[in-house]
Amino acid sequence: MNVYVVGAGVSHQVGYPLGGQLFSDICLFIGKQGASLDREYVKDWPKLCGWLESNRDPLVHAAYTTGNIKNILTALDFARTLRDQCHQKAWLARGGPSQYDASDAQTESPAIDHKTDPHLFYSCMLRWALVRFFQQKHREDLGHFQAGDSGWTLLRRFGERVKTGDVVLTFNYDAALERVLLDLGKWNPCLGYGLGPITLASRAGEAHRLWSGPSAVRVFHLHGSFGWYMNFSPSSTRGTRISLSTDLLEGLGVAAEDVTWESNDARSNPSHVDPIIIYPSFFKEYDDWKTYGAVVEVWRRAAKALRAADNIYIVGYSLPPGDSAALTFVVTNCDRRSVKIINSCRGTCVRLRQLLGPRSGLLPNVYPPVDFEEWVKTGW
Repeated sequence: MNVYVVGAGVSHQVGYPLGGQLFSDICLFIGKQGASLDREYVKDWPKLCGWLESNRDPLVHAAYTTGNIKNILTALDFARTLRDQCHQKAWLARGGPSQYDASDAQTESPAIDHKTDPHLFYSCMLRWALVRFFQQKHREDLGHFQAGDSGWTLLRRFGERVKTGDVVLTFNYDAALERVLLDLGKWNPCLGYGLGPITLASRAGEAHRLWSGPSAVRVFHLHGSFGWYMNFSPSSTRGTRISLSTDLLEGLGVAAEDVTWESNDARSNPSHVDPIIIYPSFFKEYDDWKTYGAVVEVWRRAAKALRAADNIYIVGYSLPPGDSAALTFVVTNCDRRSVKIINSCRGTCVRLRQLLGPRSGLLPNVYPPVDFEEWVKTGW
């Protein structure tokens, strides 16, 4: 069995931005969508950008100047963390004798609330915009895929490499690989996410082939997906841990709907419900209540796949030090002898080969970097 651990370098082939470009692309998206969005982003988004740019907090300002959304969300989430700790201090002080002075704690709590309210507000705005950005991109993908754009042709060749029984572990939010594997008949949305059977039914007046058999390939989204939502139906107690939005299915060209979640508002209007997403911040919220069932189970199954793999390909993912959970996860579950690094950046290749590759030692190996397109076309 082969396991492919893929990052932004793979979906970048079909127009998705790399991490450092994501914030600027979202800014362009907000500018183009404008009043068509269901919040007052025409007014609020420039306020957010101006607040970041002129912020007196050097961490927030420095994060903004990098242009990296992960840095920006991390700076905002740090304020959230300090706020939560201050509230906890006040709560402990009210409970009786403790190491904290009750009067000081009561004074600090509202003061930090006032100072951090903008951090929380703009953090929510960024998260909301991120989800809408990926939803729009997903809808646009179908037309580009059907037109046979060059990036999709390359991704299709990657999909042809993936064989029955293989597993794809992705830290991306998009469904680019699912789209390709679905078209190749190697993956289906009913069982392909590995989180229990999902029951689909054709929409009224639209015939569509549905799947009853297993998915030959499984795709595990370790940071969740914009099309995943909590399953509140009775089926969740039988092992179906997620529900799929109609937007996700439509964007894949699937004229069907998930019928296991009739009582969930996200079925008809997913903009009213938060998707199951681990947002791009160094403060990863793996213990958020929405992720208990789905994301934790995905990581468990992914770890099992890595330990059982004959070959592990790290494709287009640099495993940056800031993604400590992902880095630790891969390092501790990989057999070094089975790992191959597919990345065009020489520095990234040297670093990952030292951490994961078959050769260890103080001196970095000097194997040349491997370009994604070259690897897909030639194979090794």
